[in-house]
Amino acid sequence: MPATSVMTSEQSKVARHRPAPEAHRHRVPPRPAQPAEPPVAAPALALVTTGAHTGCPLVTAEELGVRVAGAVHCDPGPDGDGPTFADAVEAFAQADGVGAIAACVDAIGTTAVGTDLDGRALIRAAEAAAGAGRPLVVLATGGDRVIDAVLRQAGVVRVDGFDQLLDCAATLARFPRPAQPPGPVRIAADSGGAAALLADLARRAGLTVEETGPAGSGATEIAELAARPGAGMLLYAVTETGAAAEWTAAALVEAARESTTPIGAIWCSSGGTETGYRLILQRSPEIATFRTLTNAVAAAKAYYDHCDFRFRIPALVEDNAMAGVKARQVLASGSTGSRKKDPDAAKGLSESQTHQLLRAYGIRTPREQLVTSAAWAVRAAATIGYPVVMKASVAGLPSASAAGLTRTTITSASQVRENFKDLMDSAGRQGFGTLDGVLIGQQITGGVDTMVGIRRDDRFGPAVVVGVGGAYAETLGDVAIRVAPFDAHQARRMLDELHCLPLLTTAGADLDALADTVLRVQRMALDLGDVLETFDIAPLRVLGRGGGTVALDASATLIQR
Repeated sequence: MPATSVMTSEQSKVARHRPAPEAHRHRVPPRPAQPAEPPVAAPALALVTTGAHTGCPLVTAEELGVRVAGAVHCDPGPDGDGPTFADAVEAFAQADGVGAIAACVDAIGTTAVGTDLDGRALIRAAEAAAGAGRPLVVLATGGDRVIDAVLRQAGVVRVDGFDQLLDCAATLARFPRPAQPPGPVRIAADSGGAAALLADLARRAGLTVEETGPAGSGATEIAELAARPGAGMLLYAVTETGAAAEWTAAALVEAARESTTPIGAIWCSSGGTETGYRLILQRSPEIATFRTLTNAVAAAKAYYDHCDFRFRIPALVEDNAMAGVKARQVLASGSTGSRKKDPDAAKGLSESQTHQLLRAYGIRTPREQLVTSAAWAVRAAATIGYPVVMKASVAGLPSASAAGLTRTTITSASQVRENFKDLMDSAGRQGFGTLDGVLIGQQITGGVDTMVGIRRDDRFGPAVVVGVGGAYAETLGDVAIRVAPFDAHQARRMLDELHCLPLLTTAGADLDALADTVLRVQRMALDLGDVLETFDIAPLRVLGRGGGTVALDASATLIQR
């Protein structure tokens, strides 16, 4: 068995710091006698804070070599004459030399004294930044799913720490939107392990990756990587130390000067005081420099998301005036004349009425008839075709199925008569009194159950939710939210955010039809935002590709005035 070769600690040290090849030496810039100030060629950051932590991001910016053009602490004071958060963001959005805005706020979505950071102020600030092409990156506590949805819709990047705030904002400032949508992120490193780890992190962040593996640290190899067309950004991890790392850093800087591809360098050494990092990478305005792989990936994700937001041309939400007129007629029909078990039931609509609302907006429901006698039920079932589903239609009843007032797989006239009487008796025993009738509907088979609904938010108005799993989607927490109005692009992004999306894709579900249904429900939310408190289609059955969607069950509650 061959003997194992063991290097002494001194031998290992010498090996790590051996001189770079002669061909690379001319690439290293002369070492200055003393550190110089960071260059001012790259656009700087503007910093907006609403809490007592202004000093921390400023110190972190200095440590990371990030230039800050200006900082504003939003504290209107007792007289209310100081700047608000929205005012500060709007001012920096129009300022010369500002490439991005970094914001630290105490609590997002609240009206804290002196911050003016309520929901509408946040939207106003985000729209001002987006309109001026200034990315807005926010570090904040608090918030909820609706707040997160508003931030995404407005193109705001939300981060988790001071270093990530500055890394993401500096990257967005340094690399403005390209002339066309960027290609995949190109991953490279001077070691195979670092390249594989970086690529894995990027994929988990949802980025499309072009992995090159260990690329070597030579100037020729790095220049070729940067010049090769097709990538939207090059991320290169430097794991070498000593002189070898300096040559790599210098090669990256030179490649960044010659290439139009944005380049991010991750300095993996734990020291952070080395020449390659402090005097070569940090002093270069053409390259983004990171200390951790995770922050580099977060910054790349922020860059791609911002490009996606800026290149997207919002499509107007289709306005169908007649849909709104028909919907108002359905609501005006009310639900009087029926006695309810729960006084709060007066807030709602019967399932027959909710289905009428759906059809007004072009959302498909099963073929169905509302009947009030057993004989009529038999005729309706024969017309629709067996098997059928029978449901009690009771105004204000959240779910006929949950109340035990649904019967499925009815296959004969005798079963229709029997179940009609049973539904009427069951509703009476539960105290619902006289029903609006019984819905005889087509039984839909196949497909995947989802839910789409409307939630009224006091800060932003109507919000639309979508999830996989029918009525259980929100219980499972797997839902995506957007605040109306939004476009078709955002509707598809909602589906991409669902953890259970593979259930739909594996089944070959009609995702285009599901996104279209989300937009139609949004139109309902915009038209009836002053009337509807909530509206739920659960389940919404999504059939195979080209088959569309079918709303199997729906419920609504109305705003009480």
